[in-house]
Amino acid sequence: MTGKDLYILASATLYEGDGEDLDSKRFSVSFLNILLQEALVTENSLRAAEGGEILLSAPLLTDLDTEIPYHDSIVRGALPYGLTWQYRQEAMDNYWATVYRNLFTEALQNAAAFTWVTI
Repeated sequence: MTGKDLYILASATLYEGDGEDLDSKRFSVSFLNILLQEALVTENSLRAAEGGEILLSAPLLTDLDTEIPYHDSIVRGALPYGLTWQYRQEAMDNYWATVYRNLFTEALQNAAAFTWVTI
């Protein structure tokens, strides 16, 4: 799934189509980079559970055409909510921003293979 796919999914939650809110589209890459960093621990839990190589840092998108190398449970299950949270926050809609932030964090928790514990 690409950044543009995520932008379209998040826009749909607001009943908007591609390009209807140019600010949302313009800031989507930056918002997604923030969300990819927040989702890194969950992505690494899935990779470690599969015996794969963990990421030392989150991928950095440069445009919306970039493919996101995270598991579907994060890309399709959490990131659209996270992007909608950013859009609602930007629109100064605190109630719905909080709702989507909670949906994002819950989806990340549900996707995690296990929780990292630092001692």
